[in-house]
Amino acid sequence: MRKKRTALAAAILIASLFMAQNVNYAESVSERVVTTSGNSQETDKSTSAESFETQQASSLKESTETVGKSEGTKPSAATSSEPKAASANQENDKAVAVPEGMEAVAEKDGLTLYLKPETTEIAVKDKQNGAMWFSNPQDREADAIATGYNKSQLNVQFELTYYDNTGNALKYDNFTHSVESGQFEVEKVEDGLNIVYTLGEVKSDIEAIPKYISEERFNTLILAKLKERDQKEIEKRFKYDEKNKRFERRDSSLKGVGLSKVTRIFESVGYDEAQIAIDKAAYGEEENGLASVVVPVHYRLEDGRLRVSIPENGIQYPDTMKIQSLSLLPFFGASGPKDKGYSLVPDGSGSLIYFNNKKTLVSPYSTALYGGDDAVNQLSQIQKEQKARMPVFGMSYGDKGYLAVIDKGDAVASVEADVSGRLNQYNTVHSSFTLSSMEEVTLTNGWRSSTVKRFQAQPFHNEMAVVYEFLGADDASYSGMASTYRDYLTQQKKLIRLADDTELPFYVELIGGIPKKKFFLGIPYNAYEPLTTFEEAQDILKEMQSLGVKDIQLRYSGWFNGGIHHDMPKSIDVDKKLGGVKGFQSLQAYAQQNGFGLYPDVSFLEAFPEAKGFKKSYASRQITGKLAQLFPYRISTFIRDDEVPPGYVISPEAVPGIVSGFLRDYKEMGLSGLSLRDLGDQLNSDFNRAKVINREQAKEVIMQQLEQVRSSEASLLVEGGNSYASPYARHIVDAPVSNSGFNITDEAVPFFQLVYHGYVQYTGMAWNMADDQDSHMQMLRAIETGSAPYYTWFYADPSAIKLTSFDALYSADYRRWIQESAERYKELSNVLQDVQNQTIVKHEKLSKGVYQTTFEKGKTVIVNYNDAAVNIKGISVAAKSYQVGGDMPE
Repeated sequence: MRKKRTALAAAILIASLFMAQNVNYAESVSERVVTTSGNSQETDKSTSAESFETQQASSLKESTETVGKSEGTKPSAATSSEPKAASANQENDKAVAVPEGMEAVAEKDGLTLYLKPETTEIAVKDKQNGAMWFSNPQDREADAIATGYNKSQLNVQFELTYYDNTGNALKYDNFTHSVESGQFEVEKVEDGLNIVYTLGEVKSDIEAIPKYISEERFNTLILAKLKERDQKEIEKRFKYDEKNKRFERRDSSLKGVGLSKVTRIFESVGYDEAQIAIDKAAYGEEENGLASVVVPVHYRLEDGRLRVSIPENGIQYPDTMKIQSLSLLPFFGASGPKDKGYSLVPDGSGSLIYFNNKKTLVSPYSTALYGGDDAVNQLSQIQKEQKARMPVFGMSYGDKGYLAVIDKGDAVASVEADVSGRLNQYNTVHSSFTLSSMEEVTLTNGWRSSTVKRFQAQPFHNEMAVVYEFLGADDASYSGMASTYRDYLTQQKKLIRLADDTELPFYVELIGGIPKKKFFLGIPYNAYEPLTTFEEAQDILKEMQSLGVKDIQLRYSGWFNGGIHHDMPKSIDVDKKLGGVKGFQSLQAYAQQNGFGLYPDVSFLEAFPEAKGFKKSYASRQITGKLAQLFPYRISTFIRDDEVPPGYVISPEAVPGIVSGFLRDYKEMGLSGLSLRDLGDQLNSDFNRAKVINREQAKEVIMQQLEQVRSSEASLLVEGGNSYASPYARHIVDAPVSNSGFNITDEAVPFFQLVYHGYVQYTGMAWNMADDQDSHMQMLRAIETGSAPYYTWFYADPSAIKLTSFDALYSADYRRWIQESAERYKELSNVLQDVQNQTIVKHEKLSKGVYQTTFEKGKTVIVNYNDAAVNIKGISVAAKSYQVGGDMPE
C-alpha cells in the first residue's frame, strides 16, 4: 500500500511540474523553448543580451507542447506535433491557439487583431512567425504575488490618475470603473475597432440615492415603508454615522446589480428628485461620488503595425476633475517570471532592464521624454540624469519582440517599466501621458499657512498614439529595434542618408566672449571678457591643420550680442572685442576656403540674466502665473541659487518672431551653417492662463522654426538631439553616450547611435569637459559607437575665467589638448573614415567589458575595456584596445 501511495505521489508531482511550465505571452505556441539550465531570475550581467538572443533564436525546439483554448480543452488537429508538408507560416497559423472568448476583428498586412468582448482585452497575431501578443497576461488569475487592487490591475487597458476638487489624489481604470459595470461600447471599423469607455457610475443612477440622509428620515421615509427583505438590502448599503446622527451611502457596494436593487427600492417608496433635493440641502454638496469620464480607445492595423490611439478632444470629464496622467496598455506583452529577455527603455543612449532581475527594492523606471519642463516650478534638482531623447520602448524575448514608438503626444509622454516580484509576477514597459501639470502654492495668513494645488488652466487635449511594430527572431534585439526605428524615421520623418564621400568630422567648440564682473575703485560693474577672438580662432584652425586634422566642424559660441550669454537674438550685432564684422567675415572666408564647417551658436529658448531686448511678454508663465525663471542649482545642495540674477524661459508664442528677426540678419551675412544650442535640446510649456501652450504644441512650434532655418539652406548643428529635431540636423553634439545609472537598469546600450549612424553625424560631450577626461577611453567609446571626437576650447590664459560663473571651463585651454586631440583623431579616422555613411547593423556584448560593432558592409570592431587582454572567437584583443576585422566567424 505504501509503494502504491509513493508511486501515486510521484505521478502527481511529475504532472504538476508539467502544468507549472510558464506561458510566454509573446511566443509562438507551437515552438515553445524550454530552458532547463540555471535560474532564469538570475541574470548574468557578463552575457551579451544580443548573444543570448542569437542563441535562443537558433536553439532546437525541445518541446512540442501546445496550449489549448482553455483548461480542459482538447487539442485540435491543428496543434499536432507531427510534421506537415506546409509553409512555416501555415504551420504557425494552425498551431497558434487563440484563447477562448477572443474573436478576430481585423486582418491586414500579416497581422490579425483579436478582441475579447467581455473584458475588452485585445491580442495581435503576427502571422509571419506565429507570435501572439496580448494586452493583458493570459494566466493572471494564477499570479501568486498580486492580491487585491494589484490583482485587479492586471485586467486594465488604461488607468487615469486625477485630483478631485478637494485635492484628493484618486485613480480610475477602465476595468474596475467601466468593464465590470458593462459601461462600454465596441464599434468594429475598417482595419480595427473603437472602444468607448464610460468610467464611474452613471450619474443619474447613483444620484437617485442620497449620499447622506438623517436618521429620522431614513427610518420613517425609507425603512418604515419596506418589507423585511428590502429593509436588510437597504441597511447593508448604508452605514450609520453616530456623531452626526445620519446614514451615509456605501458607494463601494452600489455597483451593478446592487445599484439596480437599491434604485428600484427607493423608487418604490416614492423617493424622488424632490426628496433628494431636501437631503442635499440639509447636508450641502458633500457628495464625493465617482464622476463620469468618457475615454475612447482606437485600435488600427496600419502598414504591418498596431496603432493604439486616443483621439484629439476624445476624453470627456467634468471640470471638477483634474486628470493628471493616463497610462496606456500597461501590461502589453508582459513577460512572466521564467521568461528570458529584456525591456528597452530610452534612458540616455538606451538602457536594458533584464526580465526578473530581482531589483524590487529600488524604484521602478519612469522618465519623461525630452527632459523636464522649465516652465514647471522646481525648487530642487535631485540628480543629474540623462534625458530620454527618443520616444520609444520595447521588449525582446530573444526569438521575438516588439518596438513601440510614441507617435503622437510624445512631448507629454513618459516611459515606465518594472520587473516581476514587486506588485505582480510580470515584467512590464509602457507609456503614460501627462494631461495636466500641477504646482503647490503655500498661502499664509498671520501665523497660519496652508498648501493648495494649482493646475494648468487648459489640460492637454491633443491626440495620443503608440505604434507597436512586431519583430521576428532576426530583429528581436536592441540592434533590430534601432533598425526598425530608423526605418520609421526615414519613412515618416524623411531622415536622409549621408553622402558616400562623407568624412569623419572633428568637432571643436571655441568660446568667444563671456560676461565678467570687474571692479573700478572697488565698485563692481559688468564687463565683457574675450576668450577667443576671430583671429585667434584662425590660428587654432591653422595649428590643427598642421597637425593633420581634416574636416573640422567649428562651433563658435559667444560671438554676437554680448557673448555666450547673449542679448535677445532678434538681430545680430557681432561682438567688436572679438574682431567685429570684418574679423568674423575673415574667419568665415578661411573656413570656406579650407572646406571646414562654421556653425555660429545661438540660443532661442532662454533669455539670459540681464539680457538686453528682453520683455516680460516674451517669457513663459508658470501655473501660478509667475514668470518662468531660470536659476542655477548649487552643486552642494541641489537647491537652486536664488541669490543670482535669473534667466527666463522664452514662451513658444514669442519664439517665431525672434527666429525670424535673427534669420533676416543671418542671411545678409552669407552664413551656411548654424549651431542651435537649445531648439533640439529643450522643450518648455507656457501656462499663461489666457492661452496655455502645452509641450506638444511647443514641439510643433520648434519644428516649424527648424523647417524655417533649413529653408534658408543652412546646415544645422544641434545640441542634445531630441528625436523631433534629428531630421533637420546635419550634426548632433552632446548626444547621449551612456545612461543615467538608475538602479533598476542593467545595461547601457548605444541605441541612439545605432539609429543615426549613416544618417546624421554625432558626438557625445566634449572629451575635455567630461567627468572622465581620459582621451584614450573616450576614443575607445567613439570607436565602439561610431562617434566623432569633440573638444571645447578657448585661446586666452585660463586665469581669464577666474571669479566668473564659467569655472566649469577650467579644462578648456586648447594648448593642453591640441597635440593629443590630433593624434586621437588620426587613429579614430583610420578606423571609422570608410563607414561614415553606413549603418550599424549590430552591436553586441561579447563578454564583460568587450563589445563588437558591425557596420553595414561587414566591417567589425571589437573593443576591449578590460585591464587584461581577451581572446574572442579566436581573435586576441589587447587590454584597453580594439581590433578591426571583416565578417567575423560564427
